[in-house]
Order: sequence, then C-alpha cells, then structure tokens
Amino acid sequence: YFARPDSTIENKNVYDTRTVLGQQLAKEWKKEDIDLVGAVPDSSRSAAMSFASAIGKPYREVLVKNRYIARTFIMPTQESRDIAVKRKLNPIIKEVKGKKIALIDDSLVRGTTSKRIISMLKQAGAEKIHLLLTCPPIISPCMYGIDMQTKEELAASTNSIEEIRQEIGADSLTYLSIEGLQESLGLPLCCAWLNSEYPIRETEE
Repeated sequence: YFARPDSTIENKNVYDTRTVLGQQLAKEWKKEDIDLVGAVPDSSRSAAMSFASAIGKPYREVLVKNRYIARTFIMPTQESRDIAVKRKLNPIIKEVKGKKIALIDDSLVRGTTSKRIISMLKQAGAEKIHLLLTCPPIISPCMYGIDMQTKEELAASTNSIEEIRQEIGADSLTYLSIEGLQESLGLPLCCAWLNSEYPIRETEE
C-alpha cells in the first residue's frame, strides 16, 4: 500500500504485483458499459493499466495529484481529511467530461476519499463512475502496525457493499475477493483485517 513501485518485498516486485492485481480484478469484474479506465494516483496506476489492457479499454489519466499532501486516511479528524482530499487531487476535465469511467483504487478505508473523488469527477462532468478496488473490504482493525484502530472507523465493518456504494455516490462498487488477493500475491498473508481471523489470539486487554 505504501511501497514504491520499484520496491521488492518478499522477493516480489511491487509494480509487477500491482499489475497482477489489476488483471485479477478484471477477471472478477461484472462488466459495465464504460468509455475508459482511470486510476486514483499513484499506487493504483499500474493496476489500472493492466485492468484496462485486460478488458480492452483505453487507460487515461483522470486525476492530477498534489504530492505535498499526506495520506488522508491517517489524519486525525474528519474535517482535516475532507480538507486534505480537496487539496490532494484535481480532475482533468477534458478526459472525464461526458465519460463513463472505471476508476481503480487500491482500497477503501473510511470512504472519505472515495466519496470526495467521485463527487469531484461528477462535478467535472463524468457521466458515470464505477469504482473498483484491488483490496477486499476492510472489516477489522490491524493490530500489527497500520493506523486502523477500531471497527467503527472502517466503512465495510458495519455497512454492506451496496450501502457503501450509495454513500460514496458510485454507480457500481467492486472489491477484489480475498481469494483473488491471495492468488495474486502468491504469499502467506495475514487476512485479519479482511476476515477478523487474527493469527495471535486477542486478549481482553
């Protein structure tokens, strides 16, 4: 999630792995009528390009990123996250106006960023936004280092996919399956944040 595309983790190149995630997402997607594929920059770009190639649609840059804004999901308040999202990304109006877009992102945590982005693209004239994620629904906090502390702050912990879709304003919402994620990575994977099955038993404390 945080890795540079030229990094190697567990003998796997990050760029190649994200490319495979996009291909797997294309296999699982219930196809919609779209004009083009776009990415939420930067970590989902390689997945979006491989997804576009797999379904035979053009890949286009639809958002420009301000590189001086921190990751919004770890910001302390909803207000700070909302302000940061507004400053973080801008639509390329020429590419989105009147278009039906398959928008690829790496994950959805609270839904704040996705909701703002979809609203922004529709305000820029996009006809439809179909959001696709290379990560399954995140339903549980990670106890091993990522700043996701409680179930209540995770959109998928208390809402169905359809409820999330309605909340963020997408015309459709597709998550990669846990099986698809595991197959794409080809590595032993802790899935506690996806299925609440922690490898170390939780204590009351």
